[in-house]
Amino acid sequence: MPKKAIVIDGNSLIYRAFYATGNQLAYYKSHNLPPVNALKLVLLIILKLVHETEYDYALVAFDHQKKTLRHDTFADYKAGRKPMPEELVYQLPLIKEAVDIIGIKNISMEGIEADDLIGSFVKIMNKDNVEVEIYSSDRDMLQLVNDKTVVKLFKTGISDIQTVSLKNFSEIFHGLTPQQVIDFKGISGDSSDNLCGIRGVGPTTASALIKQYHSLDGIYASLDQLSPALQSKFNHSKETAYMCRNLSIIQTNSLDDKILNYFIKQPTNKRALRNLIYKYHFTGLDKYLDDIQSNIFE
Repeated sequence: MPKKAIVIDGNSLIYRAFYATGNQLAYYKSHNLPPVNALKLVLLIILKLVHETEYDYALVAFDHQKKTLRHDTFADYKAGRKPMPEELVYQLPLIKEAVDIIGIKNISMEGIEADDLIGSFVKIMNKDNVEVEIYSSDRDMLQLVNDKTVVKLFKTGISDIQTVSLKNFSEIFHGLTPQQVIDFKGISGDSSDNLCGIRGVGPTTASALIKQYHSLDGIYASLDQLSPALQSKFNHSKETAYMCRNLSIIQTNSLDDKILNYFIKQPTNKRALRNLIYKYHFTGLDKYLDDIQSNIFE
């Protein structure tokens, strides 16, 4: 039976957990308590995931607080995104501590995005025929889908998850393949990353052109076959299109200094988990921890 790995987009998860429980912040503030709303939900979600499926290897990848190497190429990359709320900044080290307690490595690296850490983790796993499940809300991850890797996309909130594999990829992503995700973004852009792509060319036209000409290179090689209006748009935005495409490529060499066994899922630190639960007076954990209740509470 093949071994399995889980990798979680930490920033994607903590933001969703934070805003899903944002109504709790008023309680913490009114009672002069430190905010731990995201901490509790992240703890519950990760525990649920790793105890529903037995993973051999695991990682939670986080963005670094400093700018990434992509900003060197495009200064306005991800411009317009609001800074992390102070209440979530406070919880970030606590969340990383909780991940450690569960027995999962967590990594952030200066200059490197979580996407690239995830892609690098997938490369290490796939090299040894380990099957990978990626949990994220970032559709950039879809370029990593292959015969050993699926993406579990957070859709609405936290509980609604869509599994994307090679079998259903075309149906879910504009009739394209994982290898064509970056070409699609080069043309249609990505507002969340402040990438404009080719102005005036939307997702429907982008996917139709890629299906016909296979790639951004293929489109530019056949530019004379396009309508005059499309030719003008592609000619005017060629540099931007390739910049957006290249910025969308998930790098896979960020963890080349790590070996497979570095990511082995360790047993949960039962005493530390119990202390964390008691310290913050977390309730409602029993329904998530029934299967390991006797092990956690000594």
